[in-house]
Amino acid sequence: MKQVAILANHNSISSDLFALLDYFEYCNVLWALQQPEVKSPLFHCYLVSPDGKPLNLKQGVSLQTHSHQWQDADALVLPAAYAYHRSELEQLTRQSSAYYPGLRQAAASGGYIAASCTGTYILAGSGLLDHRNATSSWFFKDVFQALFPQVHLQLNKLLVQDGNLLTAGATTSYINLCLALTELLAGEHFARQMAKIMLTDPNRTSQVPYMDLSVGLHHNDPLIAQVQAYLSGNLAAPFALEQLAAQFHLTKRTLLRRFKTALNDTPLNYLQRLRVEQAKRLLETTNQAIEQIVQQVGYEDVSSFRKLFIQYAELTPSQYRQKFMLGETFQCCAADKMTGS
Repeated sequence: MKQVAILANHNSISSDLFALLDYFEYCNVLWALQQPEVKSPLFHCYLVSPDGKPLNLKQGVSLQTHSHQWQDADALVLPAAYAYHRSELEQLTRQSSAYYPGLRQAAASGGYIAASCTGTYILAGSGLLDHRNATSSWFFKDVFQALFPQVHLQLNKLLVQDGNLLTAGATTSYINLCLALTELLAGEHFARQMAKIMLTDPNRTSQVPYMDLSVGLHHNDPLIAQVQAYLSGNLAAPFALEQLAAQFHLTKRTLLRRFKTALNDTPLNYLQRLRVEQAKRLLETTNQAIEQIVQQVGYEDVSSFRKLFIQYAELTPSQYRQKFMLGETFQCCAADKMTGS
């Protein structure tokens, strides 16, 4: 029987905790059906808290935890927590510091350590990810890079394994993380069976197609906010840095410096990303030909825009439309509606 310890926090996302517990219980159910002669379950999955006390979660739920030697488990999982700003993410790492000695002990003994979404901040805070490859939640990338510059962040990846350390990206990537742990602990065939039961694509590899420029871009420079609004409202207009700087009474050098400080980007790169985001929305919500969409976002050459689109979305425009456009009604999360007889 494989031991899986979930290293939770008092501000852990409750649905993630229950989903992890349920996932490994689903594994046990499938295992029992396939191996009726084996009496012990495949996994023993349990919760741990940093102070050894019951978890009192944000939704008012209290959960019992185990205080035995979780460092010796076959796998340790660090789930996401409610933390959305730099101060909250820093606080999360401090609140989890009681885990750090045990994490280092488990890593040294070869146990698997897995983290997803904001749980990756806890793993990075332990120092174990220094000079290692990892991924994290894409919409907090600037905070992660600022707090943990020694980590080789591969934000385009949905799941990264470096030795016995596994990290996953935003939100539901924890499902792929569970499948990866299942493959390591129970074999590829069993993991593929679980992927089918969970209706999850085990070959999801990238966060890039899901990235949205409108998420996570917060700063305190009102002038740059005006520049952003202007660029957003003039997507199809020709771009000239000199004219843009003059319009806002800045030198080119000052505009580039302030834009870099606020958004860690250049105005031209930012505009290109805006154009790609608008193209995404049109591909998702209209039947317009790709040639028409390309013109609407300021390009004449379909081939050059296609290359730009692939650079930012890791899909061609046609592949993106096929993946994200949901029928002729263009509803988000549309469902087939059945009528009774």
